[in-house]
Amino acid sequence: MKKIALIALCSTFAATSFAQAPAKPAASSVSMAPVAAEVVVMTSTVDSVDVKKRIVTLKDDKGNTATMTVGKQINDLEKVKKGDLFVVEYAQALAVGLAIAPKDAKPGVSGTRTVTIAGKGAKKPFEEITDVIVATAKITSIDVAKRTAVLTLPSGEKQAVKVDQKVLGLEKFKVNDDVVVEYIDDMAIGFVTPPKK
Repeated sequence: MKKIALIALCSTFAATSFAQAPAKPAASSVSMAPVAAEVVVMTSTVDSVDVKKRIVTLKDDKGNTATMTVGKQINDLEKVKKGDLFVVEYAQALAVGLAIAPKDAKPGVSGTRTVTIAGKGAKKPFEEITDVIVATAKITSIDVAKRTAVLTLPSGEKQAVKVDQKVLGLEKFKVNDDVVVEYIDDMAIGFVTPPKK
């Protein structure tokens, strides 16, 4: 699945260099410090909605799709339907941890940690609890200067991420490296009907 253009998010809790692969986290563990997330605004069409799981797939004018979790502060998600056109505010994928995978690591998601993300640059301030996904993936491409990487997950999906500044030693990572990555996935935090022309 193609991802719509990504923007940097800032992390305030990734204080270590992640030189070692993280241990499998407990799904219920909660991070003490919030992640400050910058927000992107885009106009897109709703491709599908799963109200129960709070997941929406959006399509831009070029046909690219992005699947994202919808923040709980959006109360009337059930009113969002396929084909609706919206201006969407969203925080996009950020890697807050990156380490070379151990040789015996099996590809896949090994767990999640719960964190709080807080708005930075959003029209309305927000704070949302979400999961940091911990997965073993392969680096498909990496740009050390821009601190961006595209990872291929075991499902075959490519996940573009901005790598947080607190992750040190990014220049040591290469294409085709198997890595353990901790990342926050896309999250929609606002839907507004675009003004009529």
